[in-house]
Amino acid sequence: MSQSYARHTKEVTHPLLPNITSRRLNLFNDGHYAAYNLSSTLDRARVDGDDWVNMTAWSAPGLTKPTFEEAVTALRSEETKLYRKGDWLGPSWTNHWLKVELKIPADYAKSDEPVMFEFDPGCEALIYTLEGHPLHVVGDQEDRRVEHIIPRDAVKAGRYDCYIEISVNGMFGLGLNGFRHQRPDMNVSFQLITADIVLIRSEARALQIDFQILNQLGNPPEGGESSSLSRRALRAANEIMNRFRRTDGDEEDGSLDETIRACREIGWEVLGPLDPESVKSLCTHVQDDDEEATIWGIGHCHIDTAWLWRYSQSQQKIARSWSTQVDLIERFPNHHFAASSAQQYAWLEKLYPSLFESVKEQIKAGHFHPVGGAWLEHDCLLPSGESLCRQYLYGQRYFQQKFGVRCREAWLPDTFGYASQLPQILRLSGINYFFTQKLSWNNINVFPYSTFNWVALDGSQVLSHMTPVDTYNATANYKELLKGATKNKNLGVTDECLLLFGNGDGGGGPTPKMLNKLQRLGSVAKNNREMPSMKLGKVSDFFDHLCKKTKGGKLLPTWRGELYFELHRGTYTSQAGLKAGNRKMEKLLRDVEYCATLASLHVPSYKYPREQLDKIWQDVLLNQFHDVLPGTSIRMAVDDALEIYEQRRAQAQQLLDEAIAAVLKGTVKVNGHAVSQAPIVLDPARLTRVQVVPVPRSQGRHLPSSQDVSSNDQVVLGLLQTDSTGVGSFISSDQVTSSPRAAQKGENTFSIENGVHKLIISNGRITSLVDLAWQRELLTPGPGAETGGLMIYDDFPLAYDAWDAEIYHLDCATTLFFDHVEVDADGPLRASLKAISVFGKSKVELTISLDVSLPESDLSPIRVDVHADWHEKHKFLKFVLPVDIHAPSATYGTQYGLIERPTHRNTTTEQAKFEVCGHMCGDLSEPGYGVTIATDYKYGYSVEGNTMRLSLLRSATAPDPEQDMGEHDLSFAIIPHANRFIESGAYKAAMAFVNDVHVVTPSGSGGDLSGLRKTAFEVSGDRSDSIIVDAIKRGEDDADTRKTVVIRMFESQGGRASGKLKITGVQPQLLQWVNILEEKMEDEPEVQWSRSGDGVEAEISFRGFELRTLQLVL
Repeated sequence: MSQSYARHTKEVTHPLLPNITSRRLNLFNDGHYAAYNLSSTLDRARVDGDDWVNMTAWSAPGLTKPTFEEAVTALRSEETKLYRKGDWLGPSWTNHWLKVELKIPADYAKSDEPVMFEFDPGCEALIYTLEGHPLHVVGDQEDRRVEHIIPRDAVKAGRYDCYIEISVNGMFGLGLNGFRHQRPDMNVSFQLITADIVLIRSEARALQIDFQILNQLGNPPEGGESSSLSRRALRAANEIMNRFRRTDGDEEDGSLDETIRACREIGWEVLGPLDPESVKSLCTHVQDDDEEATIWGIGHCHIDTAWLWRYSQSQQKIARSWSTQVDLIERFPNHHFAASSAQQYAWLEKLYPSLFESVKEQIKAGHFHPVGGAWLEHDCLLPSGESLCRQYLYGQRYFQQKFGVRCREAWLPDTFGYASQLPQILRLSGINYFFTQKLSWNNINVFPYSTFNWVALDGSQVLSHMTPVDTYNATANYKELLKGATKNKNLGVTDECLLLFGNGDGGGGPTPKMLNKLQRLGSVAKNNREMPSMKLGKVSDFFDHLCKKTKGGKLLPTWRGELYFELHRGTYTSQAGLKAGNRKMEKLLRDVEYCATLASLHVPSYKYPREQLDKIWQDVLLNQFHDVLPGTSIRMAVDDALEIYEQRRAQAQQLLDEAIAAVLKGTVKVNGHAVSQAPIVLDPARLTRVQVVPVPRSQGRHLPSSQDVSSNDQVVLGLLQTDSTGVGSFISSDQVTSSPRAAQKGENTFSIENGVHKLIISNGRITSLVDLAWQRELLTPGPGAETGGLMIYDDFPLAYDAWDAEIYHLDCATTLFFDHVEVDADGPLRASLKAISVFGKSKVELTISLDVSLPESDLSPIRVDVHADWHEKHKFLKFVLPVDIHAPSATYGTQYGLIERPTHRNTTTEQAKFEVCGHMCGDLSEPGYGVTIATDYKYGYSVEGNTMRLSLLRSATAPDPEQDMGEHDLSFAIIPHANRFIESGAYKAAMAFVNDVHVVTPSGSGGDLSGLRKTAFEVSGDRSDSIIVDAIKRGEDDADTRKTVVIRMFESQGGRASGKLKITGVQPQLLQWVNILEEKMEDEPEVQWSRSGDGVEAEISFRGFELRTLQLVL
């Protein structure tokens, strides 16, 4: 029989008024009714004060960071004090340790409810066992976790002791006046807010989370439409508030617990059942590998290795964050957590060994997941190609050695742009997948895809995903799931996406509250079709599923070349000292490895310095973190990085000296001052060159030709010649076509010329640059510049000071005139003009030079050496050159290749590329002619129409108010050339400019050149000119019984190339192509090689911009 329907009614019913109801819901947990609403029921009992909580504090001296053992010893000394609620600890960045002794009320043991120690120092803290094992974070997080569950045995015993380390810094540092990105306030203290022993009411706390989710469901995000689910959730939440009543004595008579249970059951009509038995079937507790899901959740904790804090603070953040995840895995059986960066695991292993073992156990159990495969989450634009290879070589090897894990996904959620050759490097490192979300920050154009195939310059691809949730710090709220389901840009192929949840940037990771919210959202999804389905699991499983569903990526769109980030363009220039330090170390390490390889092959007593090189490399990779090398960290972090460069440079230089001495079989001075023999030139880049270089004055009398340097009486100039073996000597200038000359032509006009080019400075600007052979004037007015020289721009970005340069800065230019010009040198090897510009509080000196011209070369770089005493604020200094070249695109160097970018601004995509990153060179060429600007550790370029700009210095004031203040020395070259760039030889001319040689002076009986020439690596063939041998080193797994040599090569111009690689002085047993991890490439054909004289010859061939690694097994 159907439900009866009354004939008459006296009821007056109506639908809810959504606006009123939504506002009402906000009064249930918070607000001025706290004594009457749910928040009044969360605890059954709470005690504090000296009768129950006794805390003894010891403050570490200065900014030291003592170990647990040191702190425990100090806490037994007389240098301690009592610590109570309301007390303050400081100042900024200091560390304090507590011995905590809790007396637990006997009544607490009679209840089955958990007992917690709620501790909130206002800043970051970590709780330890008495044995020194880190348990989890307490204190400052966005979703605050201030509770520590006291073990049941301790509750029954009535006593619990532990230690707590308090660090006086917030999760996001200590920005001045509360502004996150400002310099740190060095005089901050934090007050202890809570130190209570609490017997909690579990059901009330569960109702609190139930209600929060119902509130979220009932109030869809702005712009979202109401649905049946949202209306039902709104009604259920309203009914809960109607049902919830506080009455006198309700705690004593048990009616409060009954009310709370009834309220929960009202919510379950929408959420689904959440009793203990039902929870066991939800996503936080059980994994269904076959279950389809739209949202794939993974716990995540992005810890900036340095940023608004130093490396030392990051080490503490790692322990706080990761210990918390181990704790949560034990409480939520299907919690999965992903953490990148081998460096961070290595720190944990060294500083927190017991926690490292716990993490290792959870990795083995399949809950804690190393991801990324890199040493850390590196910058992608500024490091060299070899540095990027080493990021993955060291990262993958660490994960394999420590955990037996090989990462299959690259993990760079917060890096500021992605280089065009990264997919090739990843595939050669055993990585098929790539994750980021940073392009969602673009401030001009929206990136068109969520999931796509990203293709490198050589055609290598990685399956890539950028979560439509647009964050790596999700807090497990309904709006994030809804965004992931509705904002996916590839819905025609797949609707799956990743949800990375957990506090990040400053660490923390997922909290119990987040997992409880996901538990409820998962339950809603099981019981409501309107809710996006979700699961928790591994990142690699998500990508495997995606790959299978899209038929190996064939259904997905393709994106070729760089992933240009339309923000943070100032990072190509900020903190010049870091850019210089990184590049100098990259070149020095290349040279050490090359020379050490030669020595190890032929000098029995010499041992390849593997361990030392590993440590140096790892520190260089550390400083390539995406907030350090780009120059966006606080001053303290910058100083730490600069100190690392200084220490490691000295160590690497010593290794180089020792290797060269071993090869030469005697004592040598490298770039030094010994005078007993004529100097030898060693060129680890192995370029065929004739070039003017500085030489210590003490060696000048041994040079066939030399020239004094007016600005430096410690050096003279000499003319060197090297060949492809990497060995050379100094030669006489008698062979030159024309000696350079410098002259003053009237009161305000100066010129230099050398038979190839003539440059004129007139009235304080570079007004003419003539190619004498072509009789072609190369300068003509262009956008934003009438003449060549320095220009300074106002630099006030919209939001992120050290990070950003905005397009409008180009409209705010001031032309800087040379206040003084003089002839600095007038041959015979080099002619120079010194031009000085004084402006604001700064002074910049340019020495513009032309060297002797050579009969065999039509390339003659104009050298510009810059000395800047820089003291501006919010200014951007550039060298500008308007050239008479017209082309729709300019060419820039990048890791292992070249990339073209537009010179016009037809579309918003082209407008966004007003400042771009280049390695070694930027070039503007038209058919028949072009001009290259080459430089070493300046990376910011801008070519607008025919105006070429090279960014030199900028001076943001946040987070480092003294960014780049002081003196700077840098150099760049202007290289005019016939033909287009790739046909002109300008690429190798740029290589010669940025890669210095080593002037080696044997002393005593040293100087046997046979050691240097015994082993050579030479590429020959009509189609081989674009093949670059970039790195030569010993194999990673070499031992006393195994010797290998690893040779990294690439095609540099974008075309097919082939030739012969001749290696003398070795007799290998095997030659094979290997990947970056030095494992045999099974999908590559066998190397065709033969023995030839005292060495071997190998046939080599390359696709355009292909990177290949050859291994010689000796």
